[in-house]
Amino acid sequence: MDPDGSRVIIPIGDLDRDAADTLAAAVNESLAHPPGRLVIQMTHVQFCDSSGIVTLLDAHADAARLGTELVLADVGDHLRALFQISALDQVVRIVEESRG
Repeated sequence: MDPDGSRVIIPIGDLDRDAADTLAAAVNESLAHPPGRLVIQMTHVQFCDSSGIVTLLDAHADAARLGTELVLADVGDHLRALFQISALDQVVRIVEESRG
């Protein structure tokens, strides 16, 4: 947990069908005792397919139901373009830094 009370998840590698369940489990574990903010730090993610996008949307919905803000941090240019095309950036807040 960050000093400000945010929980941070740091996925590493591709966010694809194989990794989606792992990320979903980490989100569910983090939301077991809902923080005010849940940050998914995307620095180490270079690729995301539709399974990853669905997982992020589901995570956002689950967090919102519990009153937790879900934030994607440090999203690279390639993923940022993908999130714009898919309109994920219209649903989930994207910040430059994990504390941003």
